[in-house]
Amino acid sequence: MARELCSGCGFSVRTCLCNAISIINNKLKIIILRHPSEEKVTKNTAHLLKLGLANCIILSGESEQDFPELASLPTQSTALLYPADNAIMLDKCTDATLDFKQQLTHLVVLDGTWKKAYKMLMLTPSLQHFKAVSFATLPKNKYVIRKAPRADSLSTLEAVAQSLNLIEQCNVEPLYHLLTALVEKQTQHMPQAVKARYL
Repeated sequence: MARELCSGCGFSVRTCLCNAISIINNKLKIIILRHPSEEKVTKNTAHLLKLGLANCIILSGESEQDFPELASLPTQSTALLYPADNAIMLDKCTDATLDFKQQLTHLVVLDGTWKKAYKMLMLTPSLQHFKAVSFATLPKNKYVIRKAPRADSLSTLEAVAQSLNLIEQCNVEPLYHLLTALVEKQTQHMPQAVKARYL
């Protein structure tokens, strides 16, 4: 039997997050390229960004032909959030970094496991047209219910929140509040022994 979904947030009725949503009017346009395998994952945080940001779109796919929208993005003012070797560190306070952040209008984000995100990067050559951005120092991971194989892993929501904080200096606490609400909803029906593995 299919779960009854909330018409407001899209989550199941018993894990509805509508009361936790407070929309941030971000100027930087967030473009999330979501791997198809993530679309029905209930703990996927890209959907939370769509709920919590005024300027955010999600495109589903895995390779170049799935993302024709990339061709129309301004090359000089679009960045790709990815820890490439030559990535610009958004939290480094150099004149060049500050100038670059001020001109940004679009941020492309890959949503998937590390392995899938890398595959998407390799299968989408147009992403190479954009400068990569990352962080020299990562904030503490708040998304405790989804284990990641790498120490430098952040959920998509956390990575975007950190980016918006560093690029636009906007208050991103509403996004973290939404993430906390998701964690609470997802763990409230877990047996105590299972919950203890995460919290």
